[in-house]
Parts: sequence; C-alpha cells; structure tokens
Amino acid sequence: MSTSATFEDLSEFQDAMASVRNDATENVYVIVGHLNKDPARVGVVKVGQNVEELAENVDSTQVMYILARYESTFDMSKTVKFVYFRWLGEEVPYTQKGKFAVVHGSIQGQFNPYHLFLETGSTDDFNIDYIQQQLEETTGKKSKVLDSTVGHQMRGFTSTQLPERERAAKSGPQISSVGAAVDIAEEVLEAIALVRHDDNPTRWLVAEYKDSSPKGPVILTSSGEGDSDEILEILSDDKPMYALYRLTDVVDSIATVKFAFIMWVGNNVKPMTKAKISTHKGTIEETFGPFHVAIYASDQSEISEKAIIEKVTSASGSKSHVK
Repeated sequence: MSTSATFEDLSEFQDAMASVRNDATENVYVIVGHLNKDPARVGVVKVGQNVEELAENVDSTQVMYILARYESTFDMSKTVKFVYFRWLGEEVPYTQKGKFAVVHGSIQGQFNPYHLFLETGSTDDFNIDYIQQQLEETTGKKSKVLDSTVGHQMRGFTSTQLPERERAAKSGPQISSVGAAVDIAEEVLEAIALVRHDDNPTRWLVAEYKDSSPKGPVILTSSGEGDSDEILEILSDDKPMYALYRLTDVVDSIATVKFAFIMWVGNNVKPMTKAKISTHKGTIEETFGPFHVAIYASDQSEISEKAIIEKVTSASGSKSHVK
C-alpha cells in the first residue's frame, strides 16, 4: 500500500495555493480532496472567497485538506494568518481513515507554512470566533485573565507550526518528512480502527515485521480487549514491534479516552535491524497516530500498566503531585 499521495494536477493546486497566499486576491481558501476516495490521488475541490463557507463545503463522507487565510488584529494592526485543516468526515469508515492517515504526511508538506493546524470532523470548528481564539492563543496575543476553558476536541490533537518571518511560502514538489516508506498490511489498519472505536471492546494491537525483516511489510501480531499486561505477553526480545493501547484518564472528574503508542525494540534486536527500522519512524507514527504519549522501550518495566498510566497522567496534567 502506498504511503504517499500525488496531485492529479499539481499546477492547478500550486496556482490555487499561490492565490490564497496572495493578499491582493479575493481567494481565501482552497479545499483538496481524494479523487474517487483513493488515498493515493488528490485534487483541488474548491477555491473560495469567504471562510464562512467552509462548513458548507466539507463532506462528511470524505477526508479533506484545507488552507484558509484569516485576518487577525492586534494593537490596531492587521496581520494575515494561515490555518491548515485536516477534515475527517464522521461518516468515513474507520478502516478507511487508517489508509488516509498513512498518506497524510505527504499531503501536509504541500501546505507549509501555516500558523495553526486543526484536525476535526465537526463543522463547529470552522466558526470564525473559535478560529480567532485559537490563533490568538497560538501567537500569545490573547489575554487569559478572564478566559474559561472551551470544550473543543476533548480527544483532539491541535498543534501549531510557526514559520520563520523571512521564510517564503513553499511551492512545488517537496520531500516528505515522513521518512522511508514501509508497507503496512491492511489487517494492521483495520485493527487500529477497532482500537480507536470507543464502542468496540478491542483496546490494543501489536504489529511486527513479517519474517522479522525490516523490509516489511508490517503485519498484525495480535490484538485484545485486556490491559497492557496482555501486550507484555506478546513482545519478543529479538523483534522490533509496535503497539497502540487505548486507556481512560480522569481529568476534573471527567473520563477521557487516551491513546499510547509503543515502539518496542528488544535487547536482542540486531544493530543493523535497529538502524534500518529507525528510518520507518515517521511512517509508523503517522499510521498509528494521533496519540497522546509515545513510549520507546526495550525493557518491559517501561510499559507496565503503572508506567503507562503515569506517562499519560503526566502528559494530561491529571497526575497528582501532592505528597
């Protein structure tokens, strides 16, 4: 399975991006989608002049990518900000989301640079007031004295990317930051989808390289409904393996779902194998992501249930430090 996507008409996309980035044009957003829902092929869906239209132009059955231009005012001066959206339609099957996740890195690189990255499946997140709030928090311009917590994306993954002031907008083909490609078996993507589905009892999966060869593909070792002790029973000291584990964290008396990604490299894995699989890190993390914590381990004590919970609570701020 391909780990990258290509534009059917790259020049059309580049022209659309250039117009959105040009303050002198009326175009303020470009939407890109997969052609015939093929993860490996994308194209421009729409270029528009009003960001308030975004919610009307996304499709609940599609995975789409958007660059939108917003104006932000600070100290009576207007500045232009760019937001990159990854739209995950609520009706996209879980197994399909896994396939689209694998190629996301190759698509995301074409949208650089931008000030804010939002991944969402809710049209509410296109609300201009919400976007402006996120931009203000990102750039440090928002006064937080009277702020209250806004309950957007409880399980969300919001990140930012701030380009250097002098850096020109990138255009044309770019080298993917995902790293070396490795084939991911369909069964792995399906297992990831089940772990991410709250209504499914499957809580974890473990994957490994077929025949222990770093050439791949990465295949499913096992999956289960228990806690991390079941994962420990499967890990082998002479294999590199990957796991995704779903658990629950309680923050302010509210239970939230968390995901832990585990990259296991046993102590008896050959040095050459370790070197080769290190080039797959980007592709593997893109496939298993997003997740709240990443654990790189070679000793089982590092991924005991207690150790995983401690990492998750520390990351979420729910850990009690009172002694």
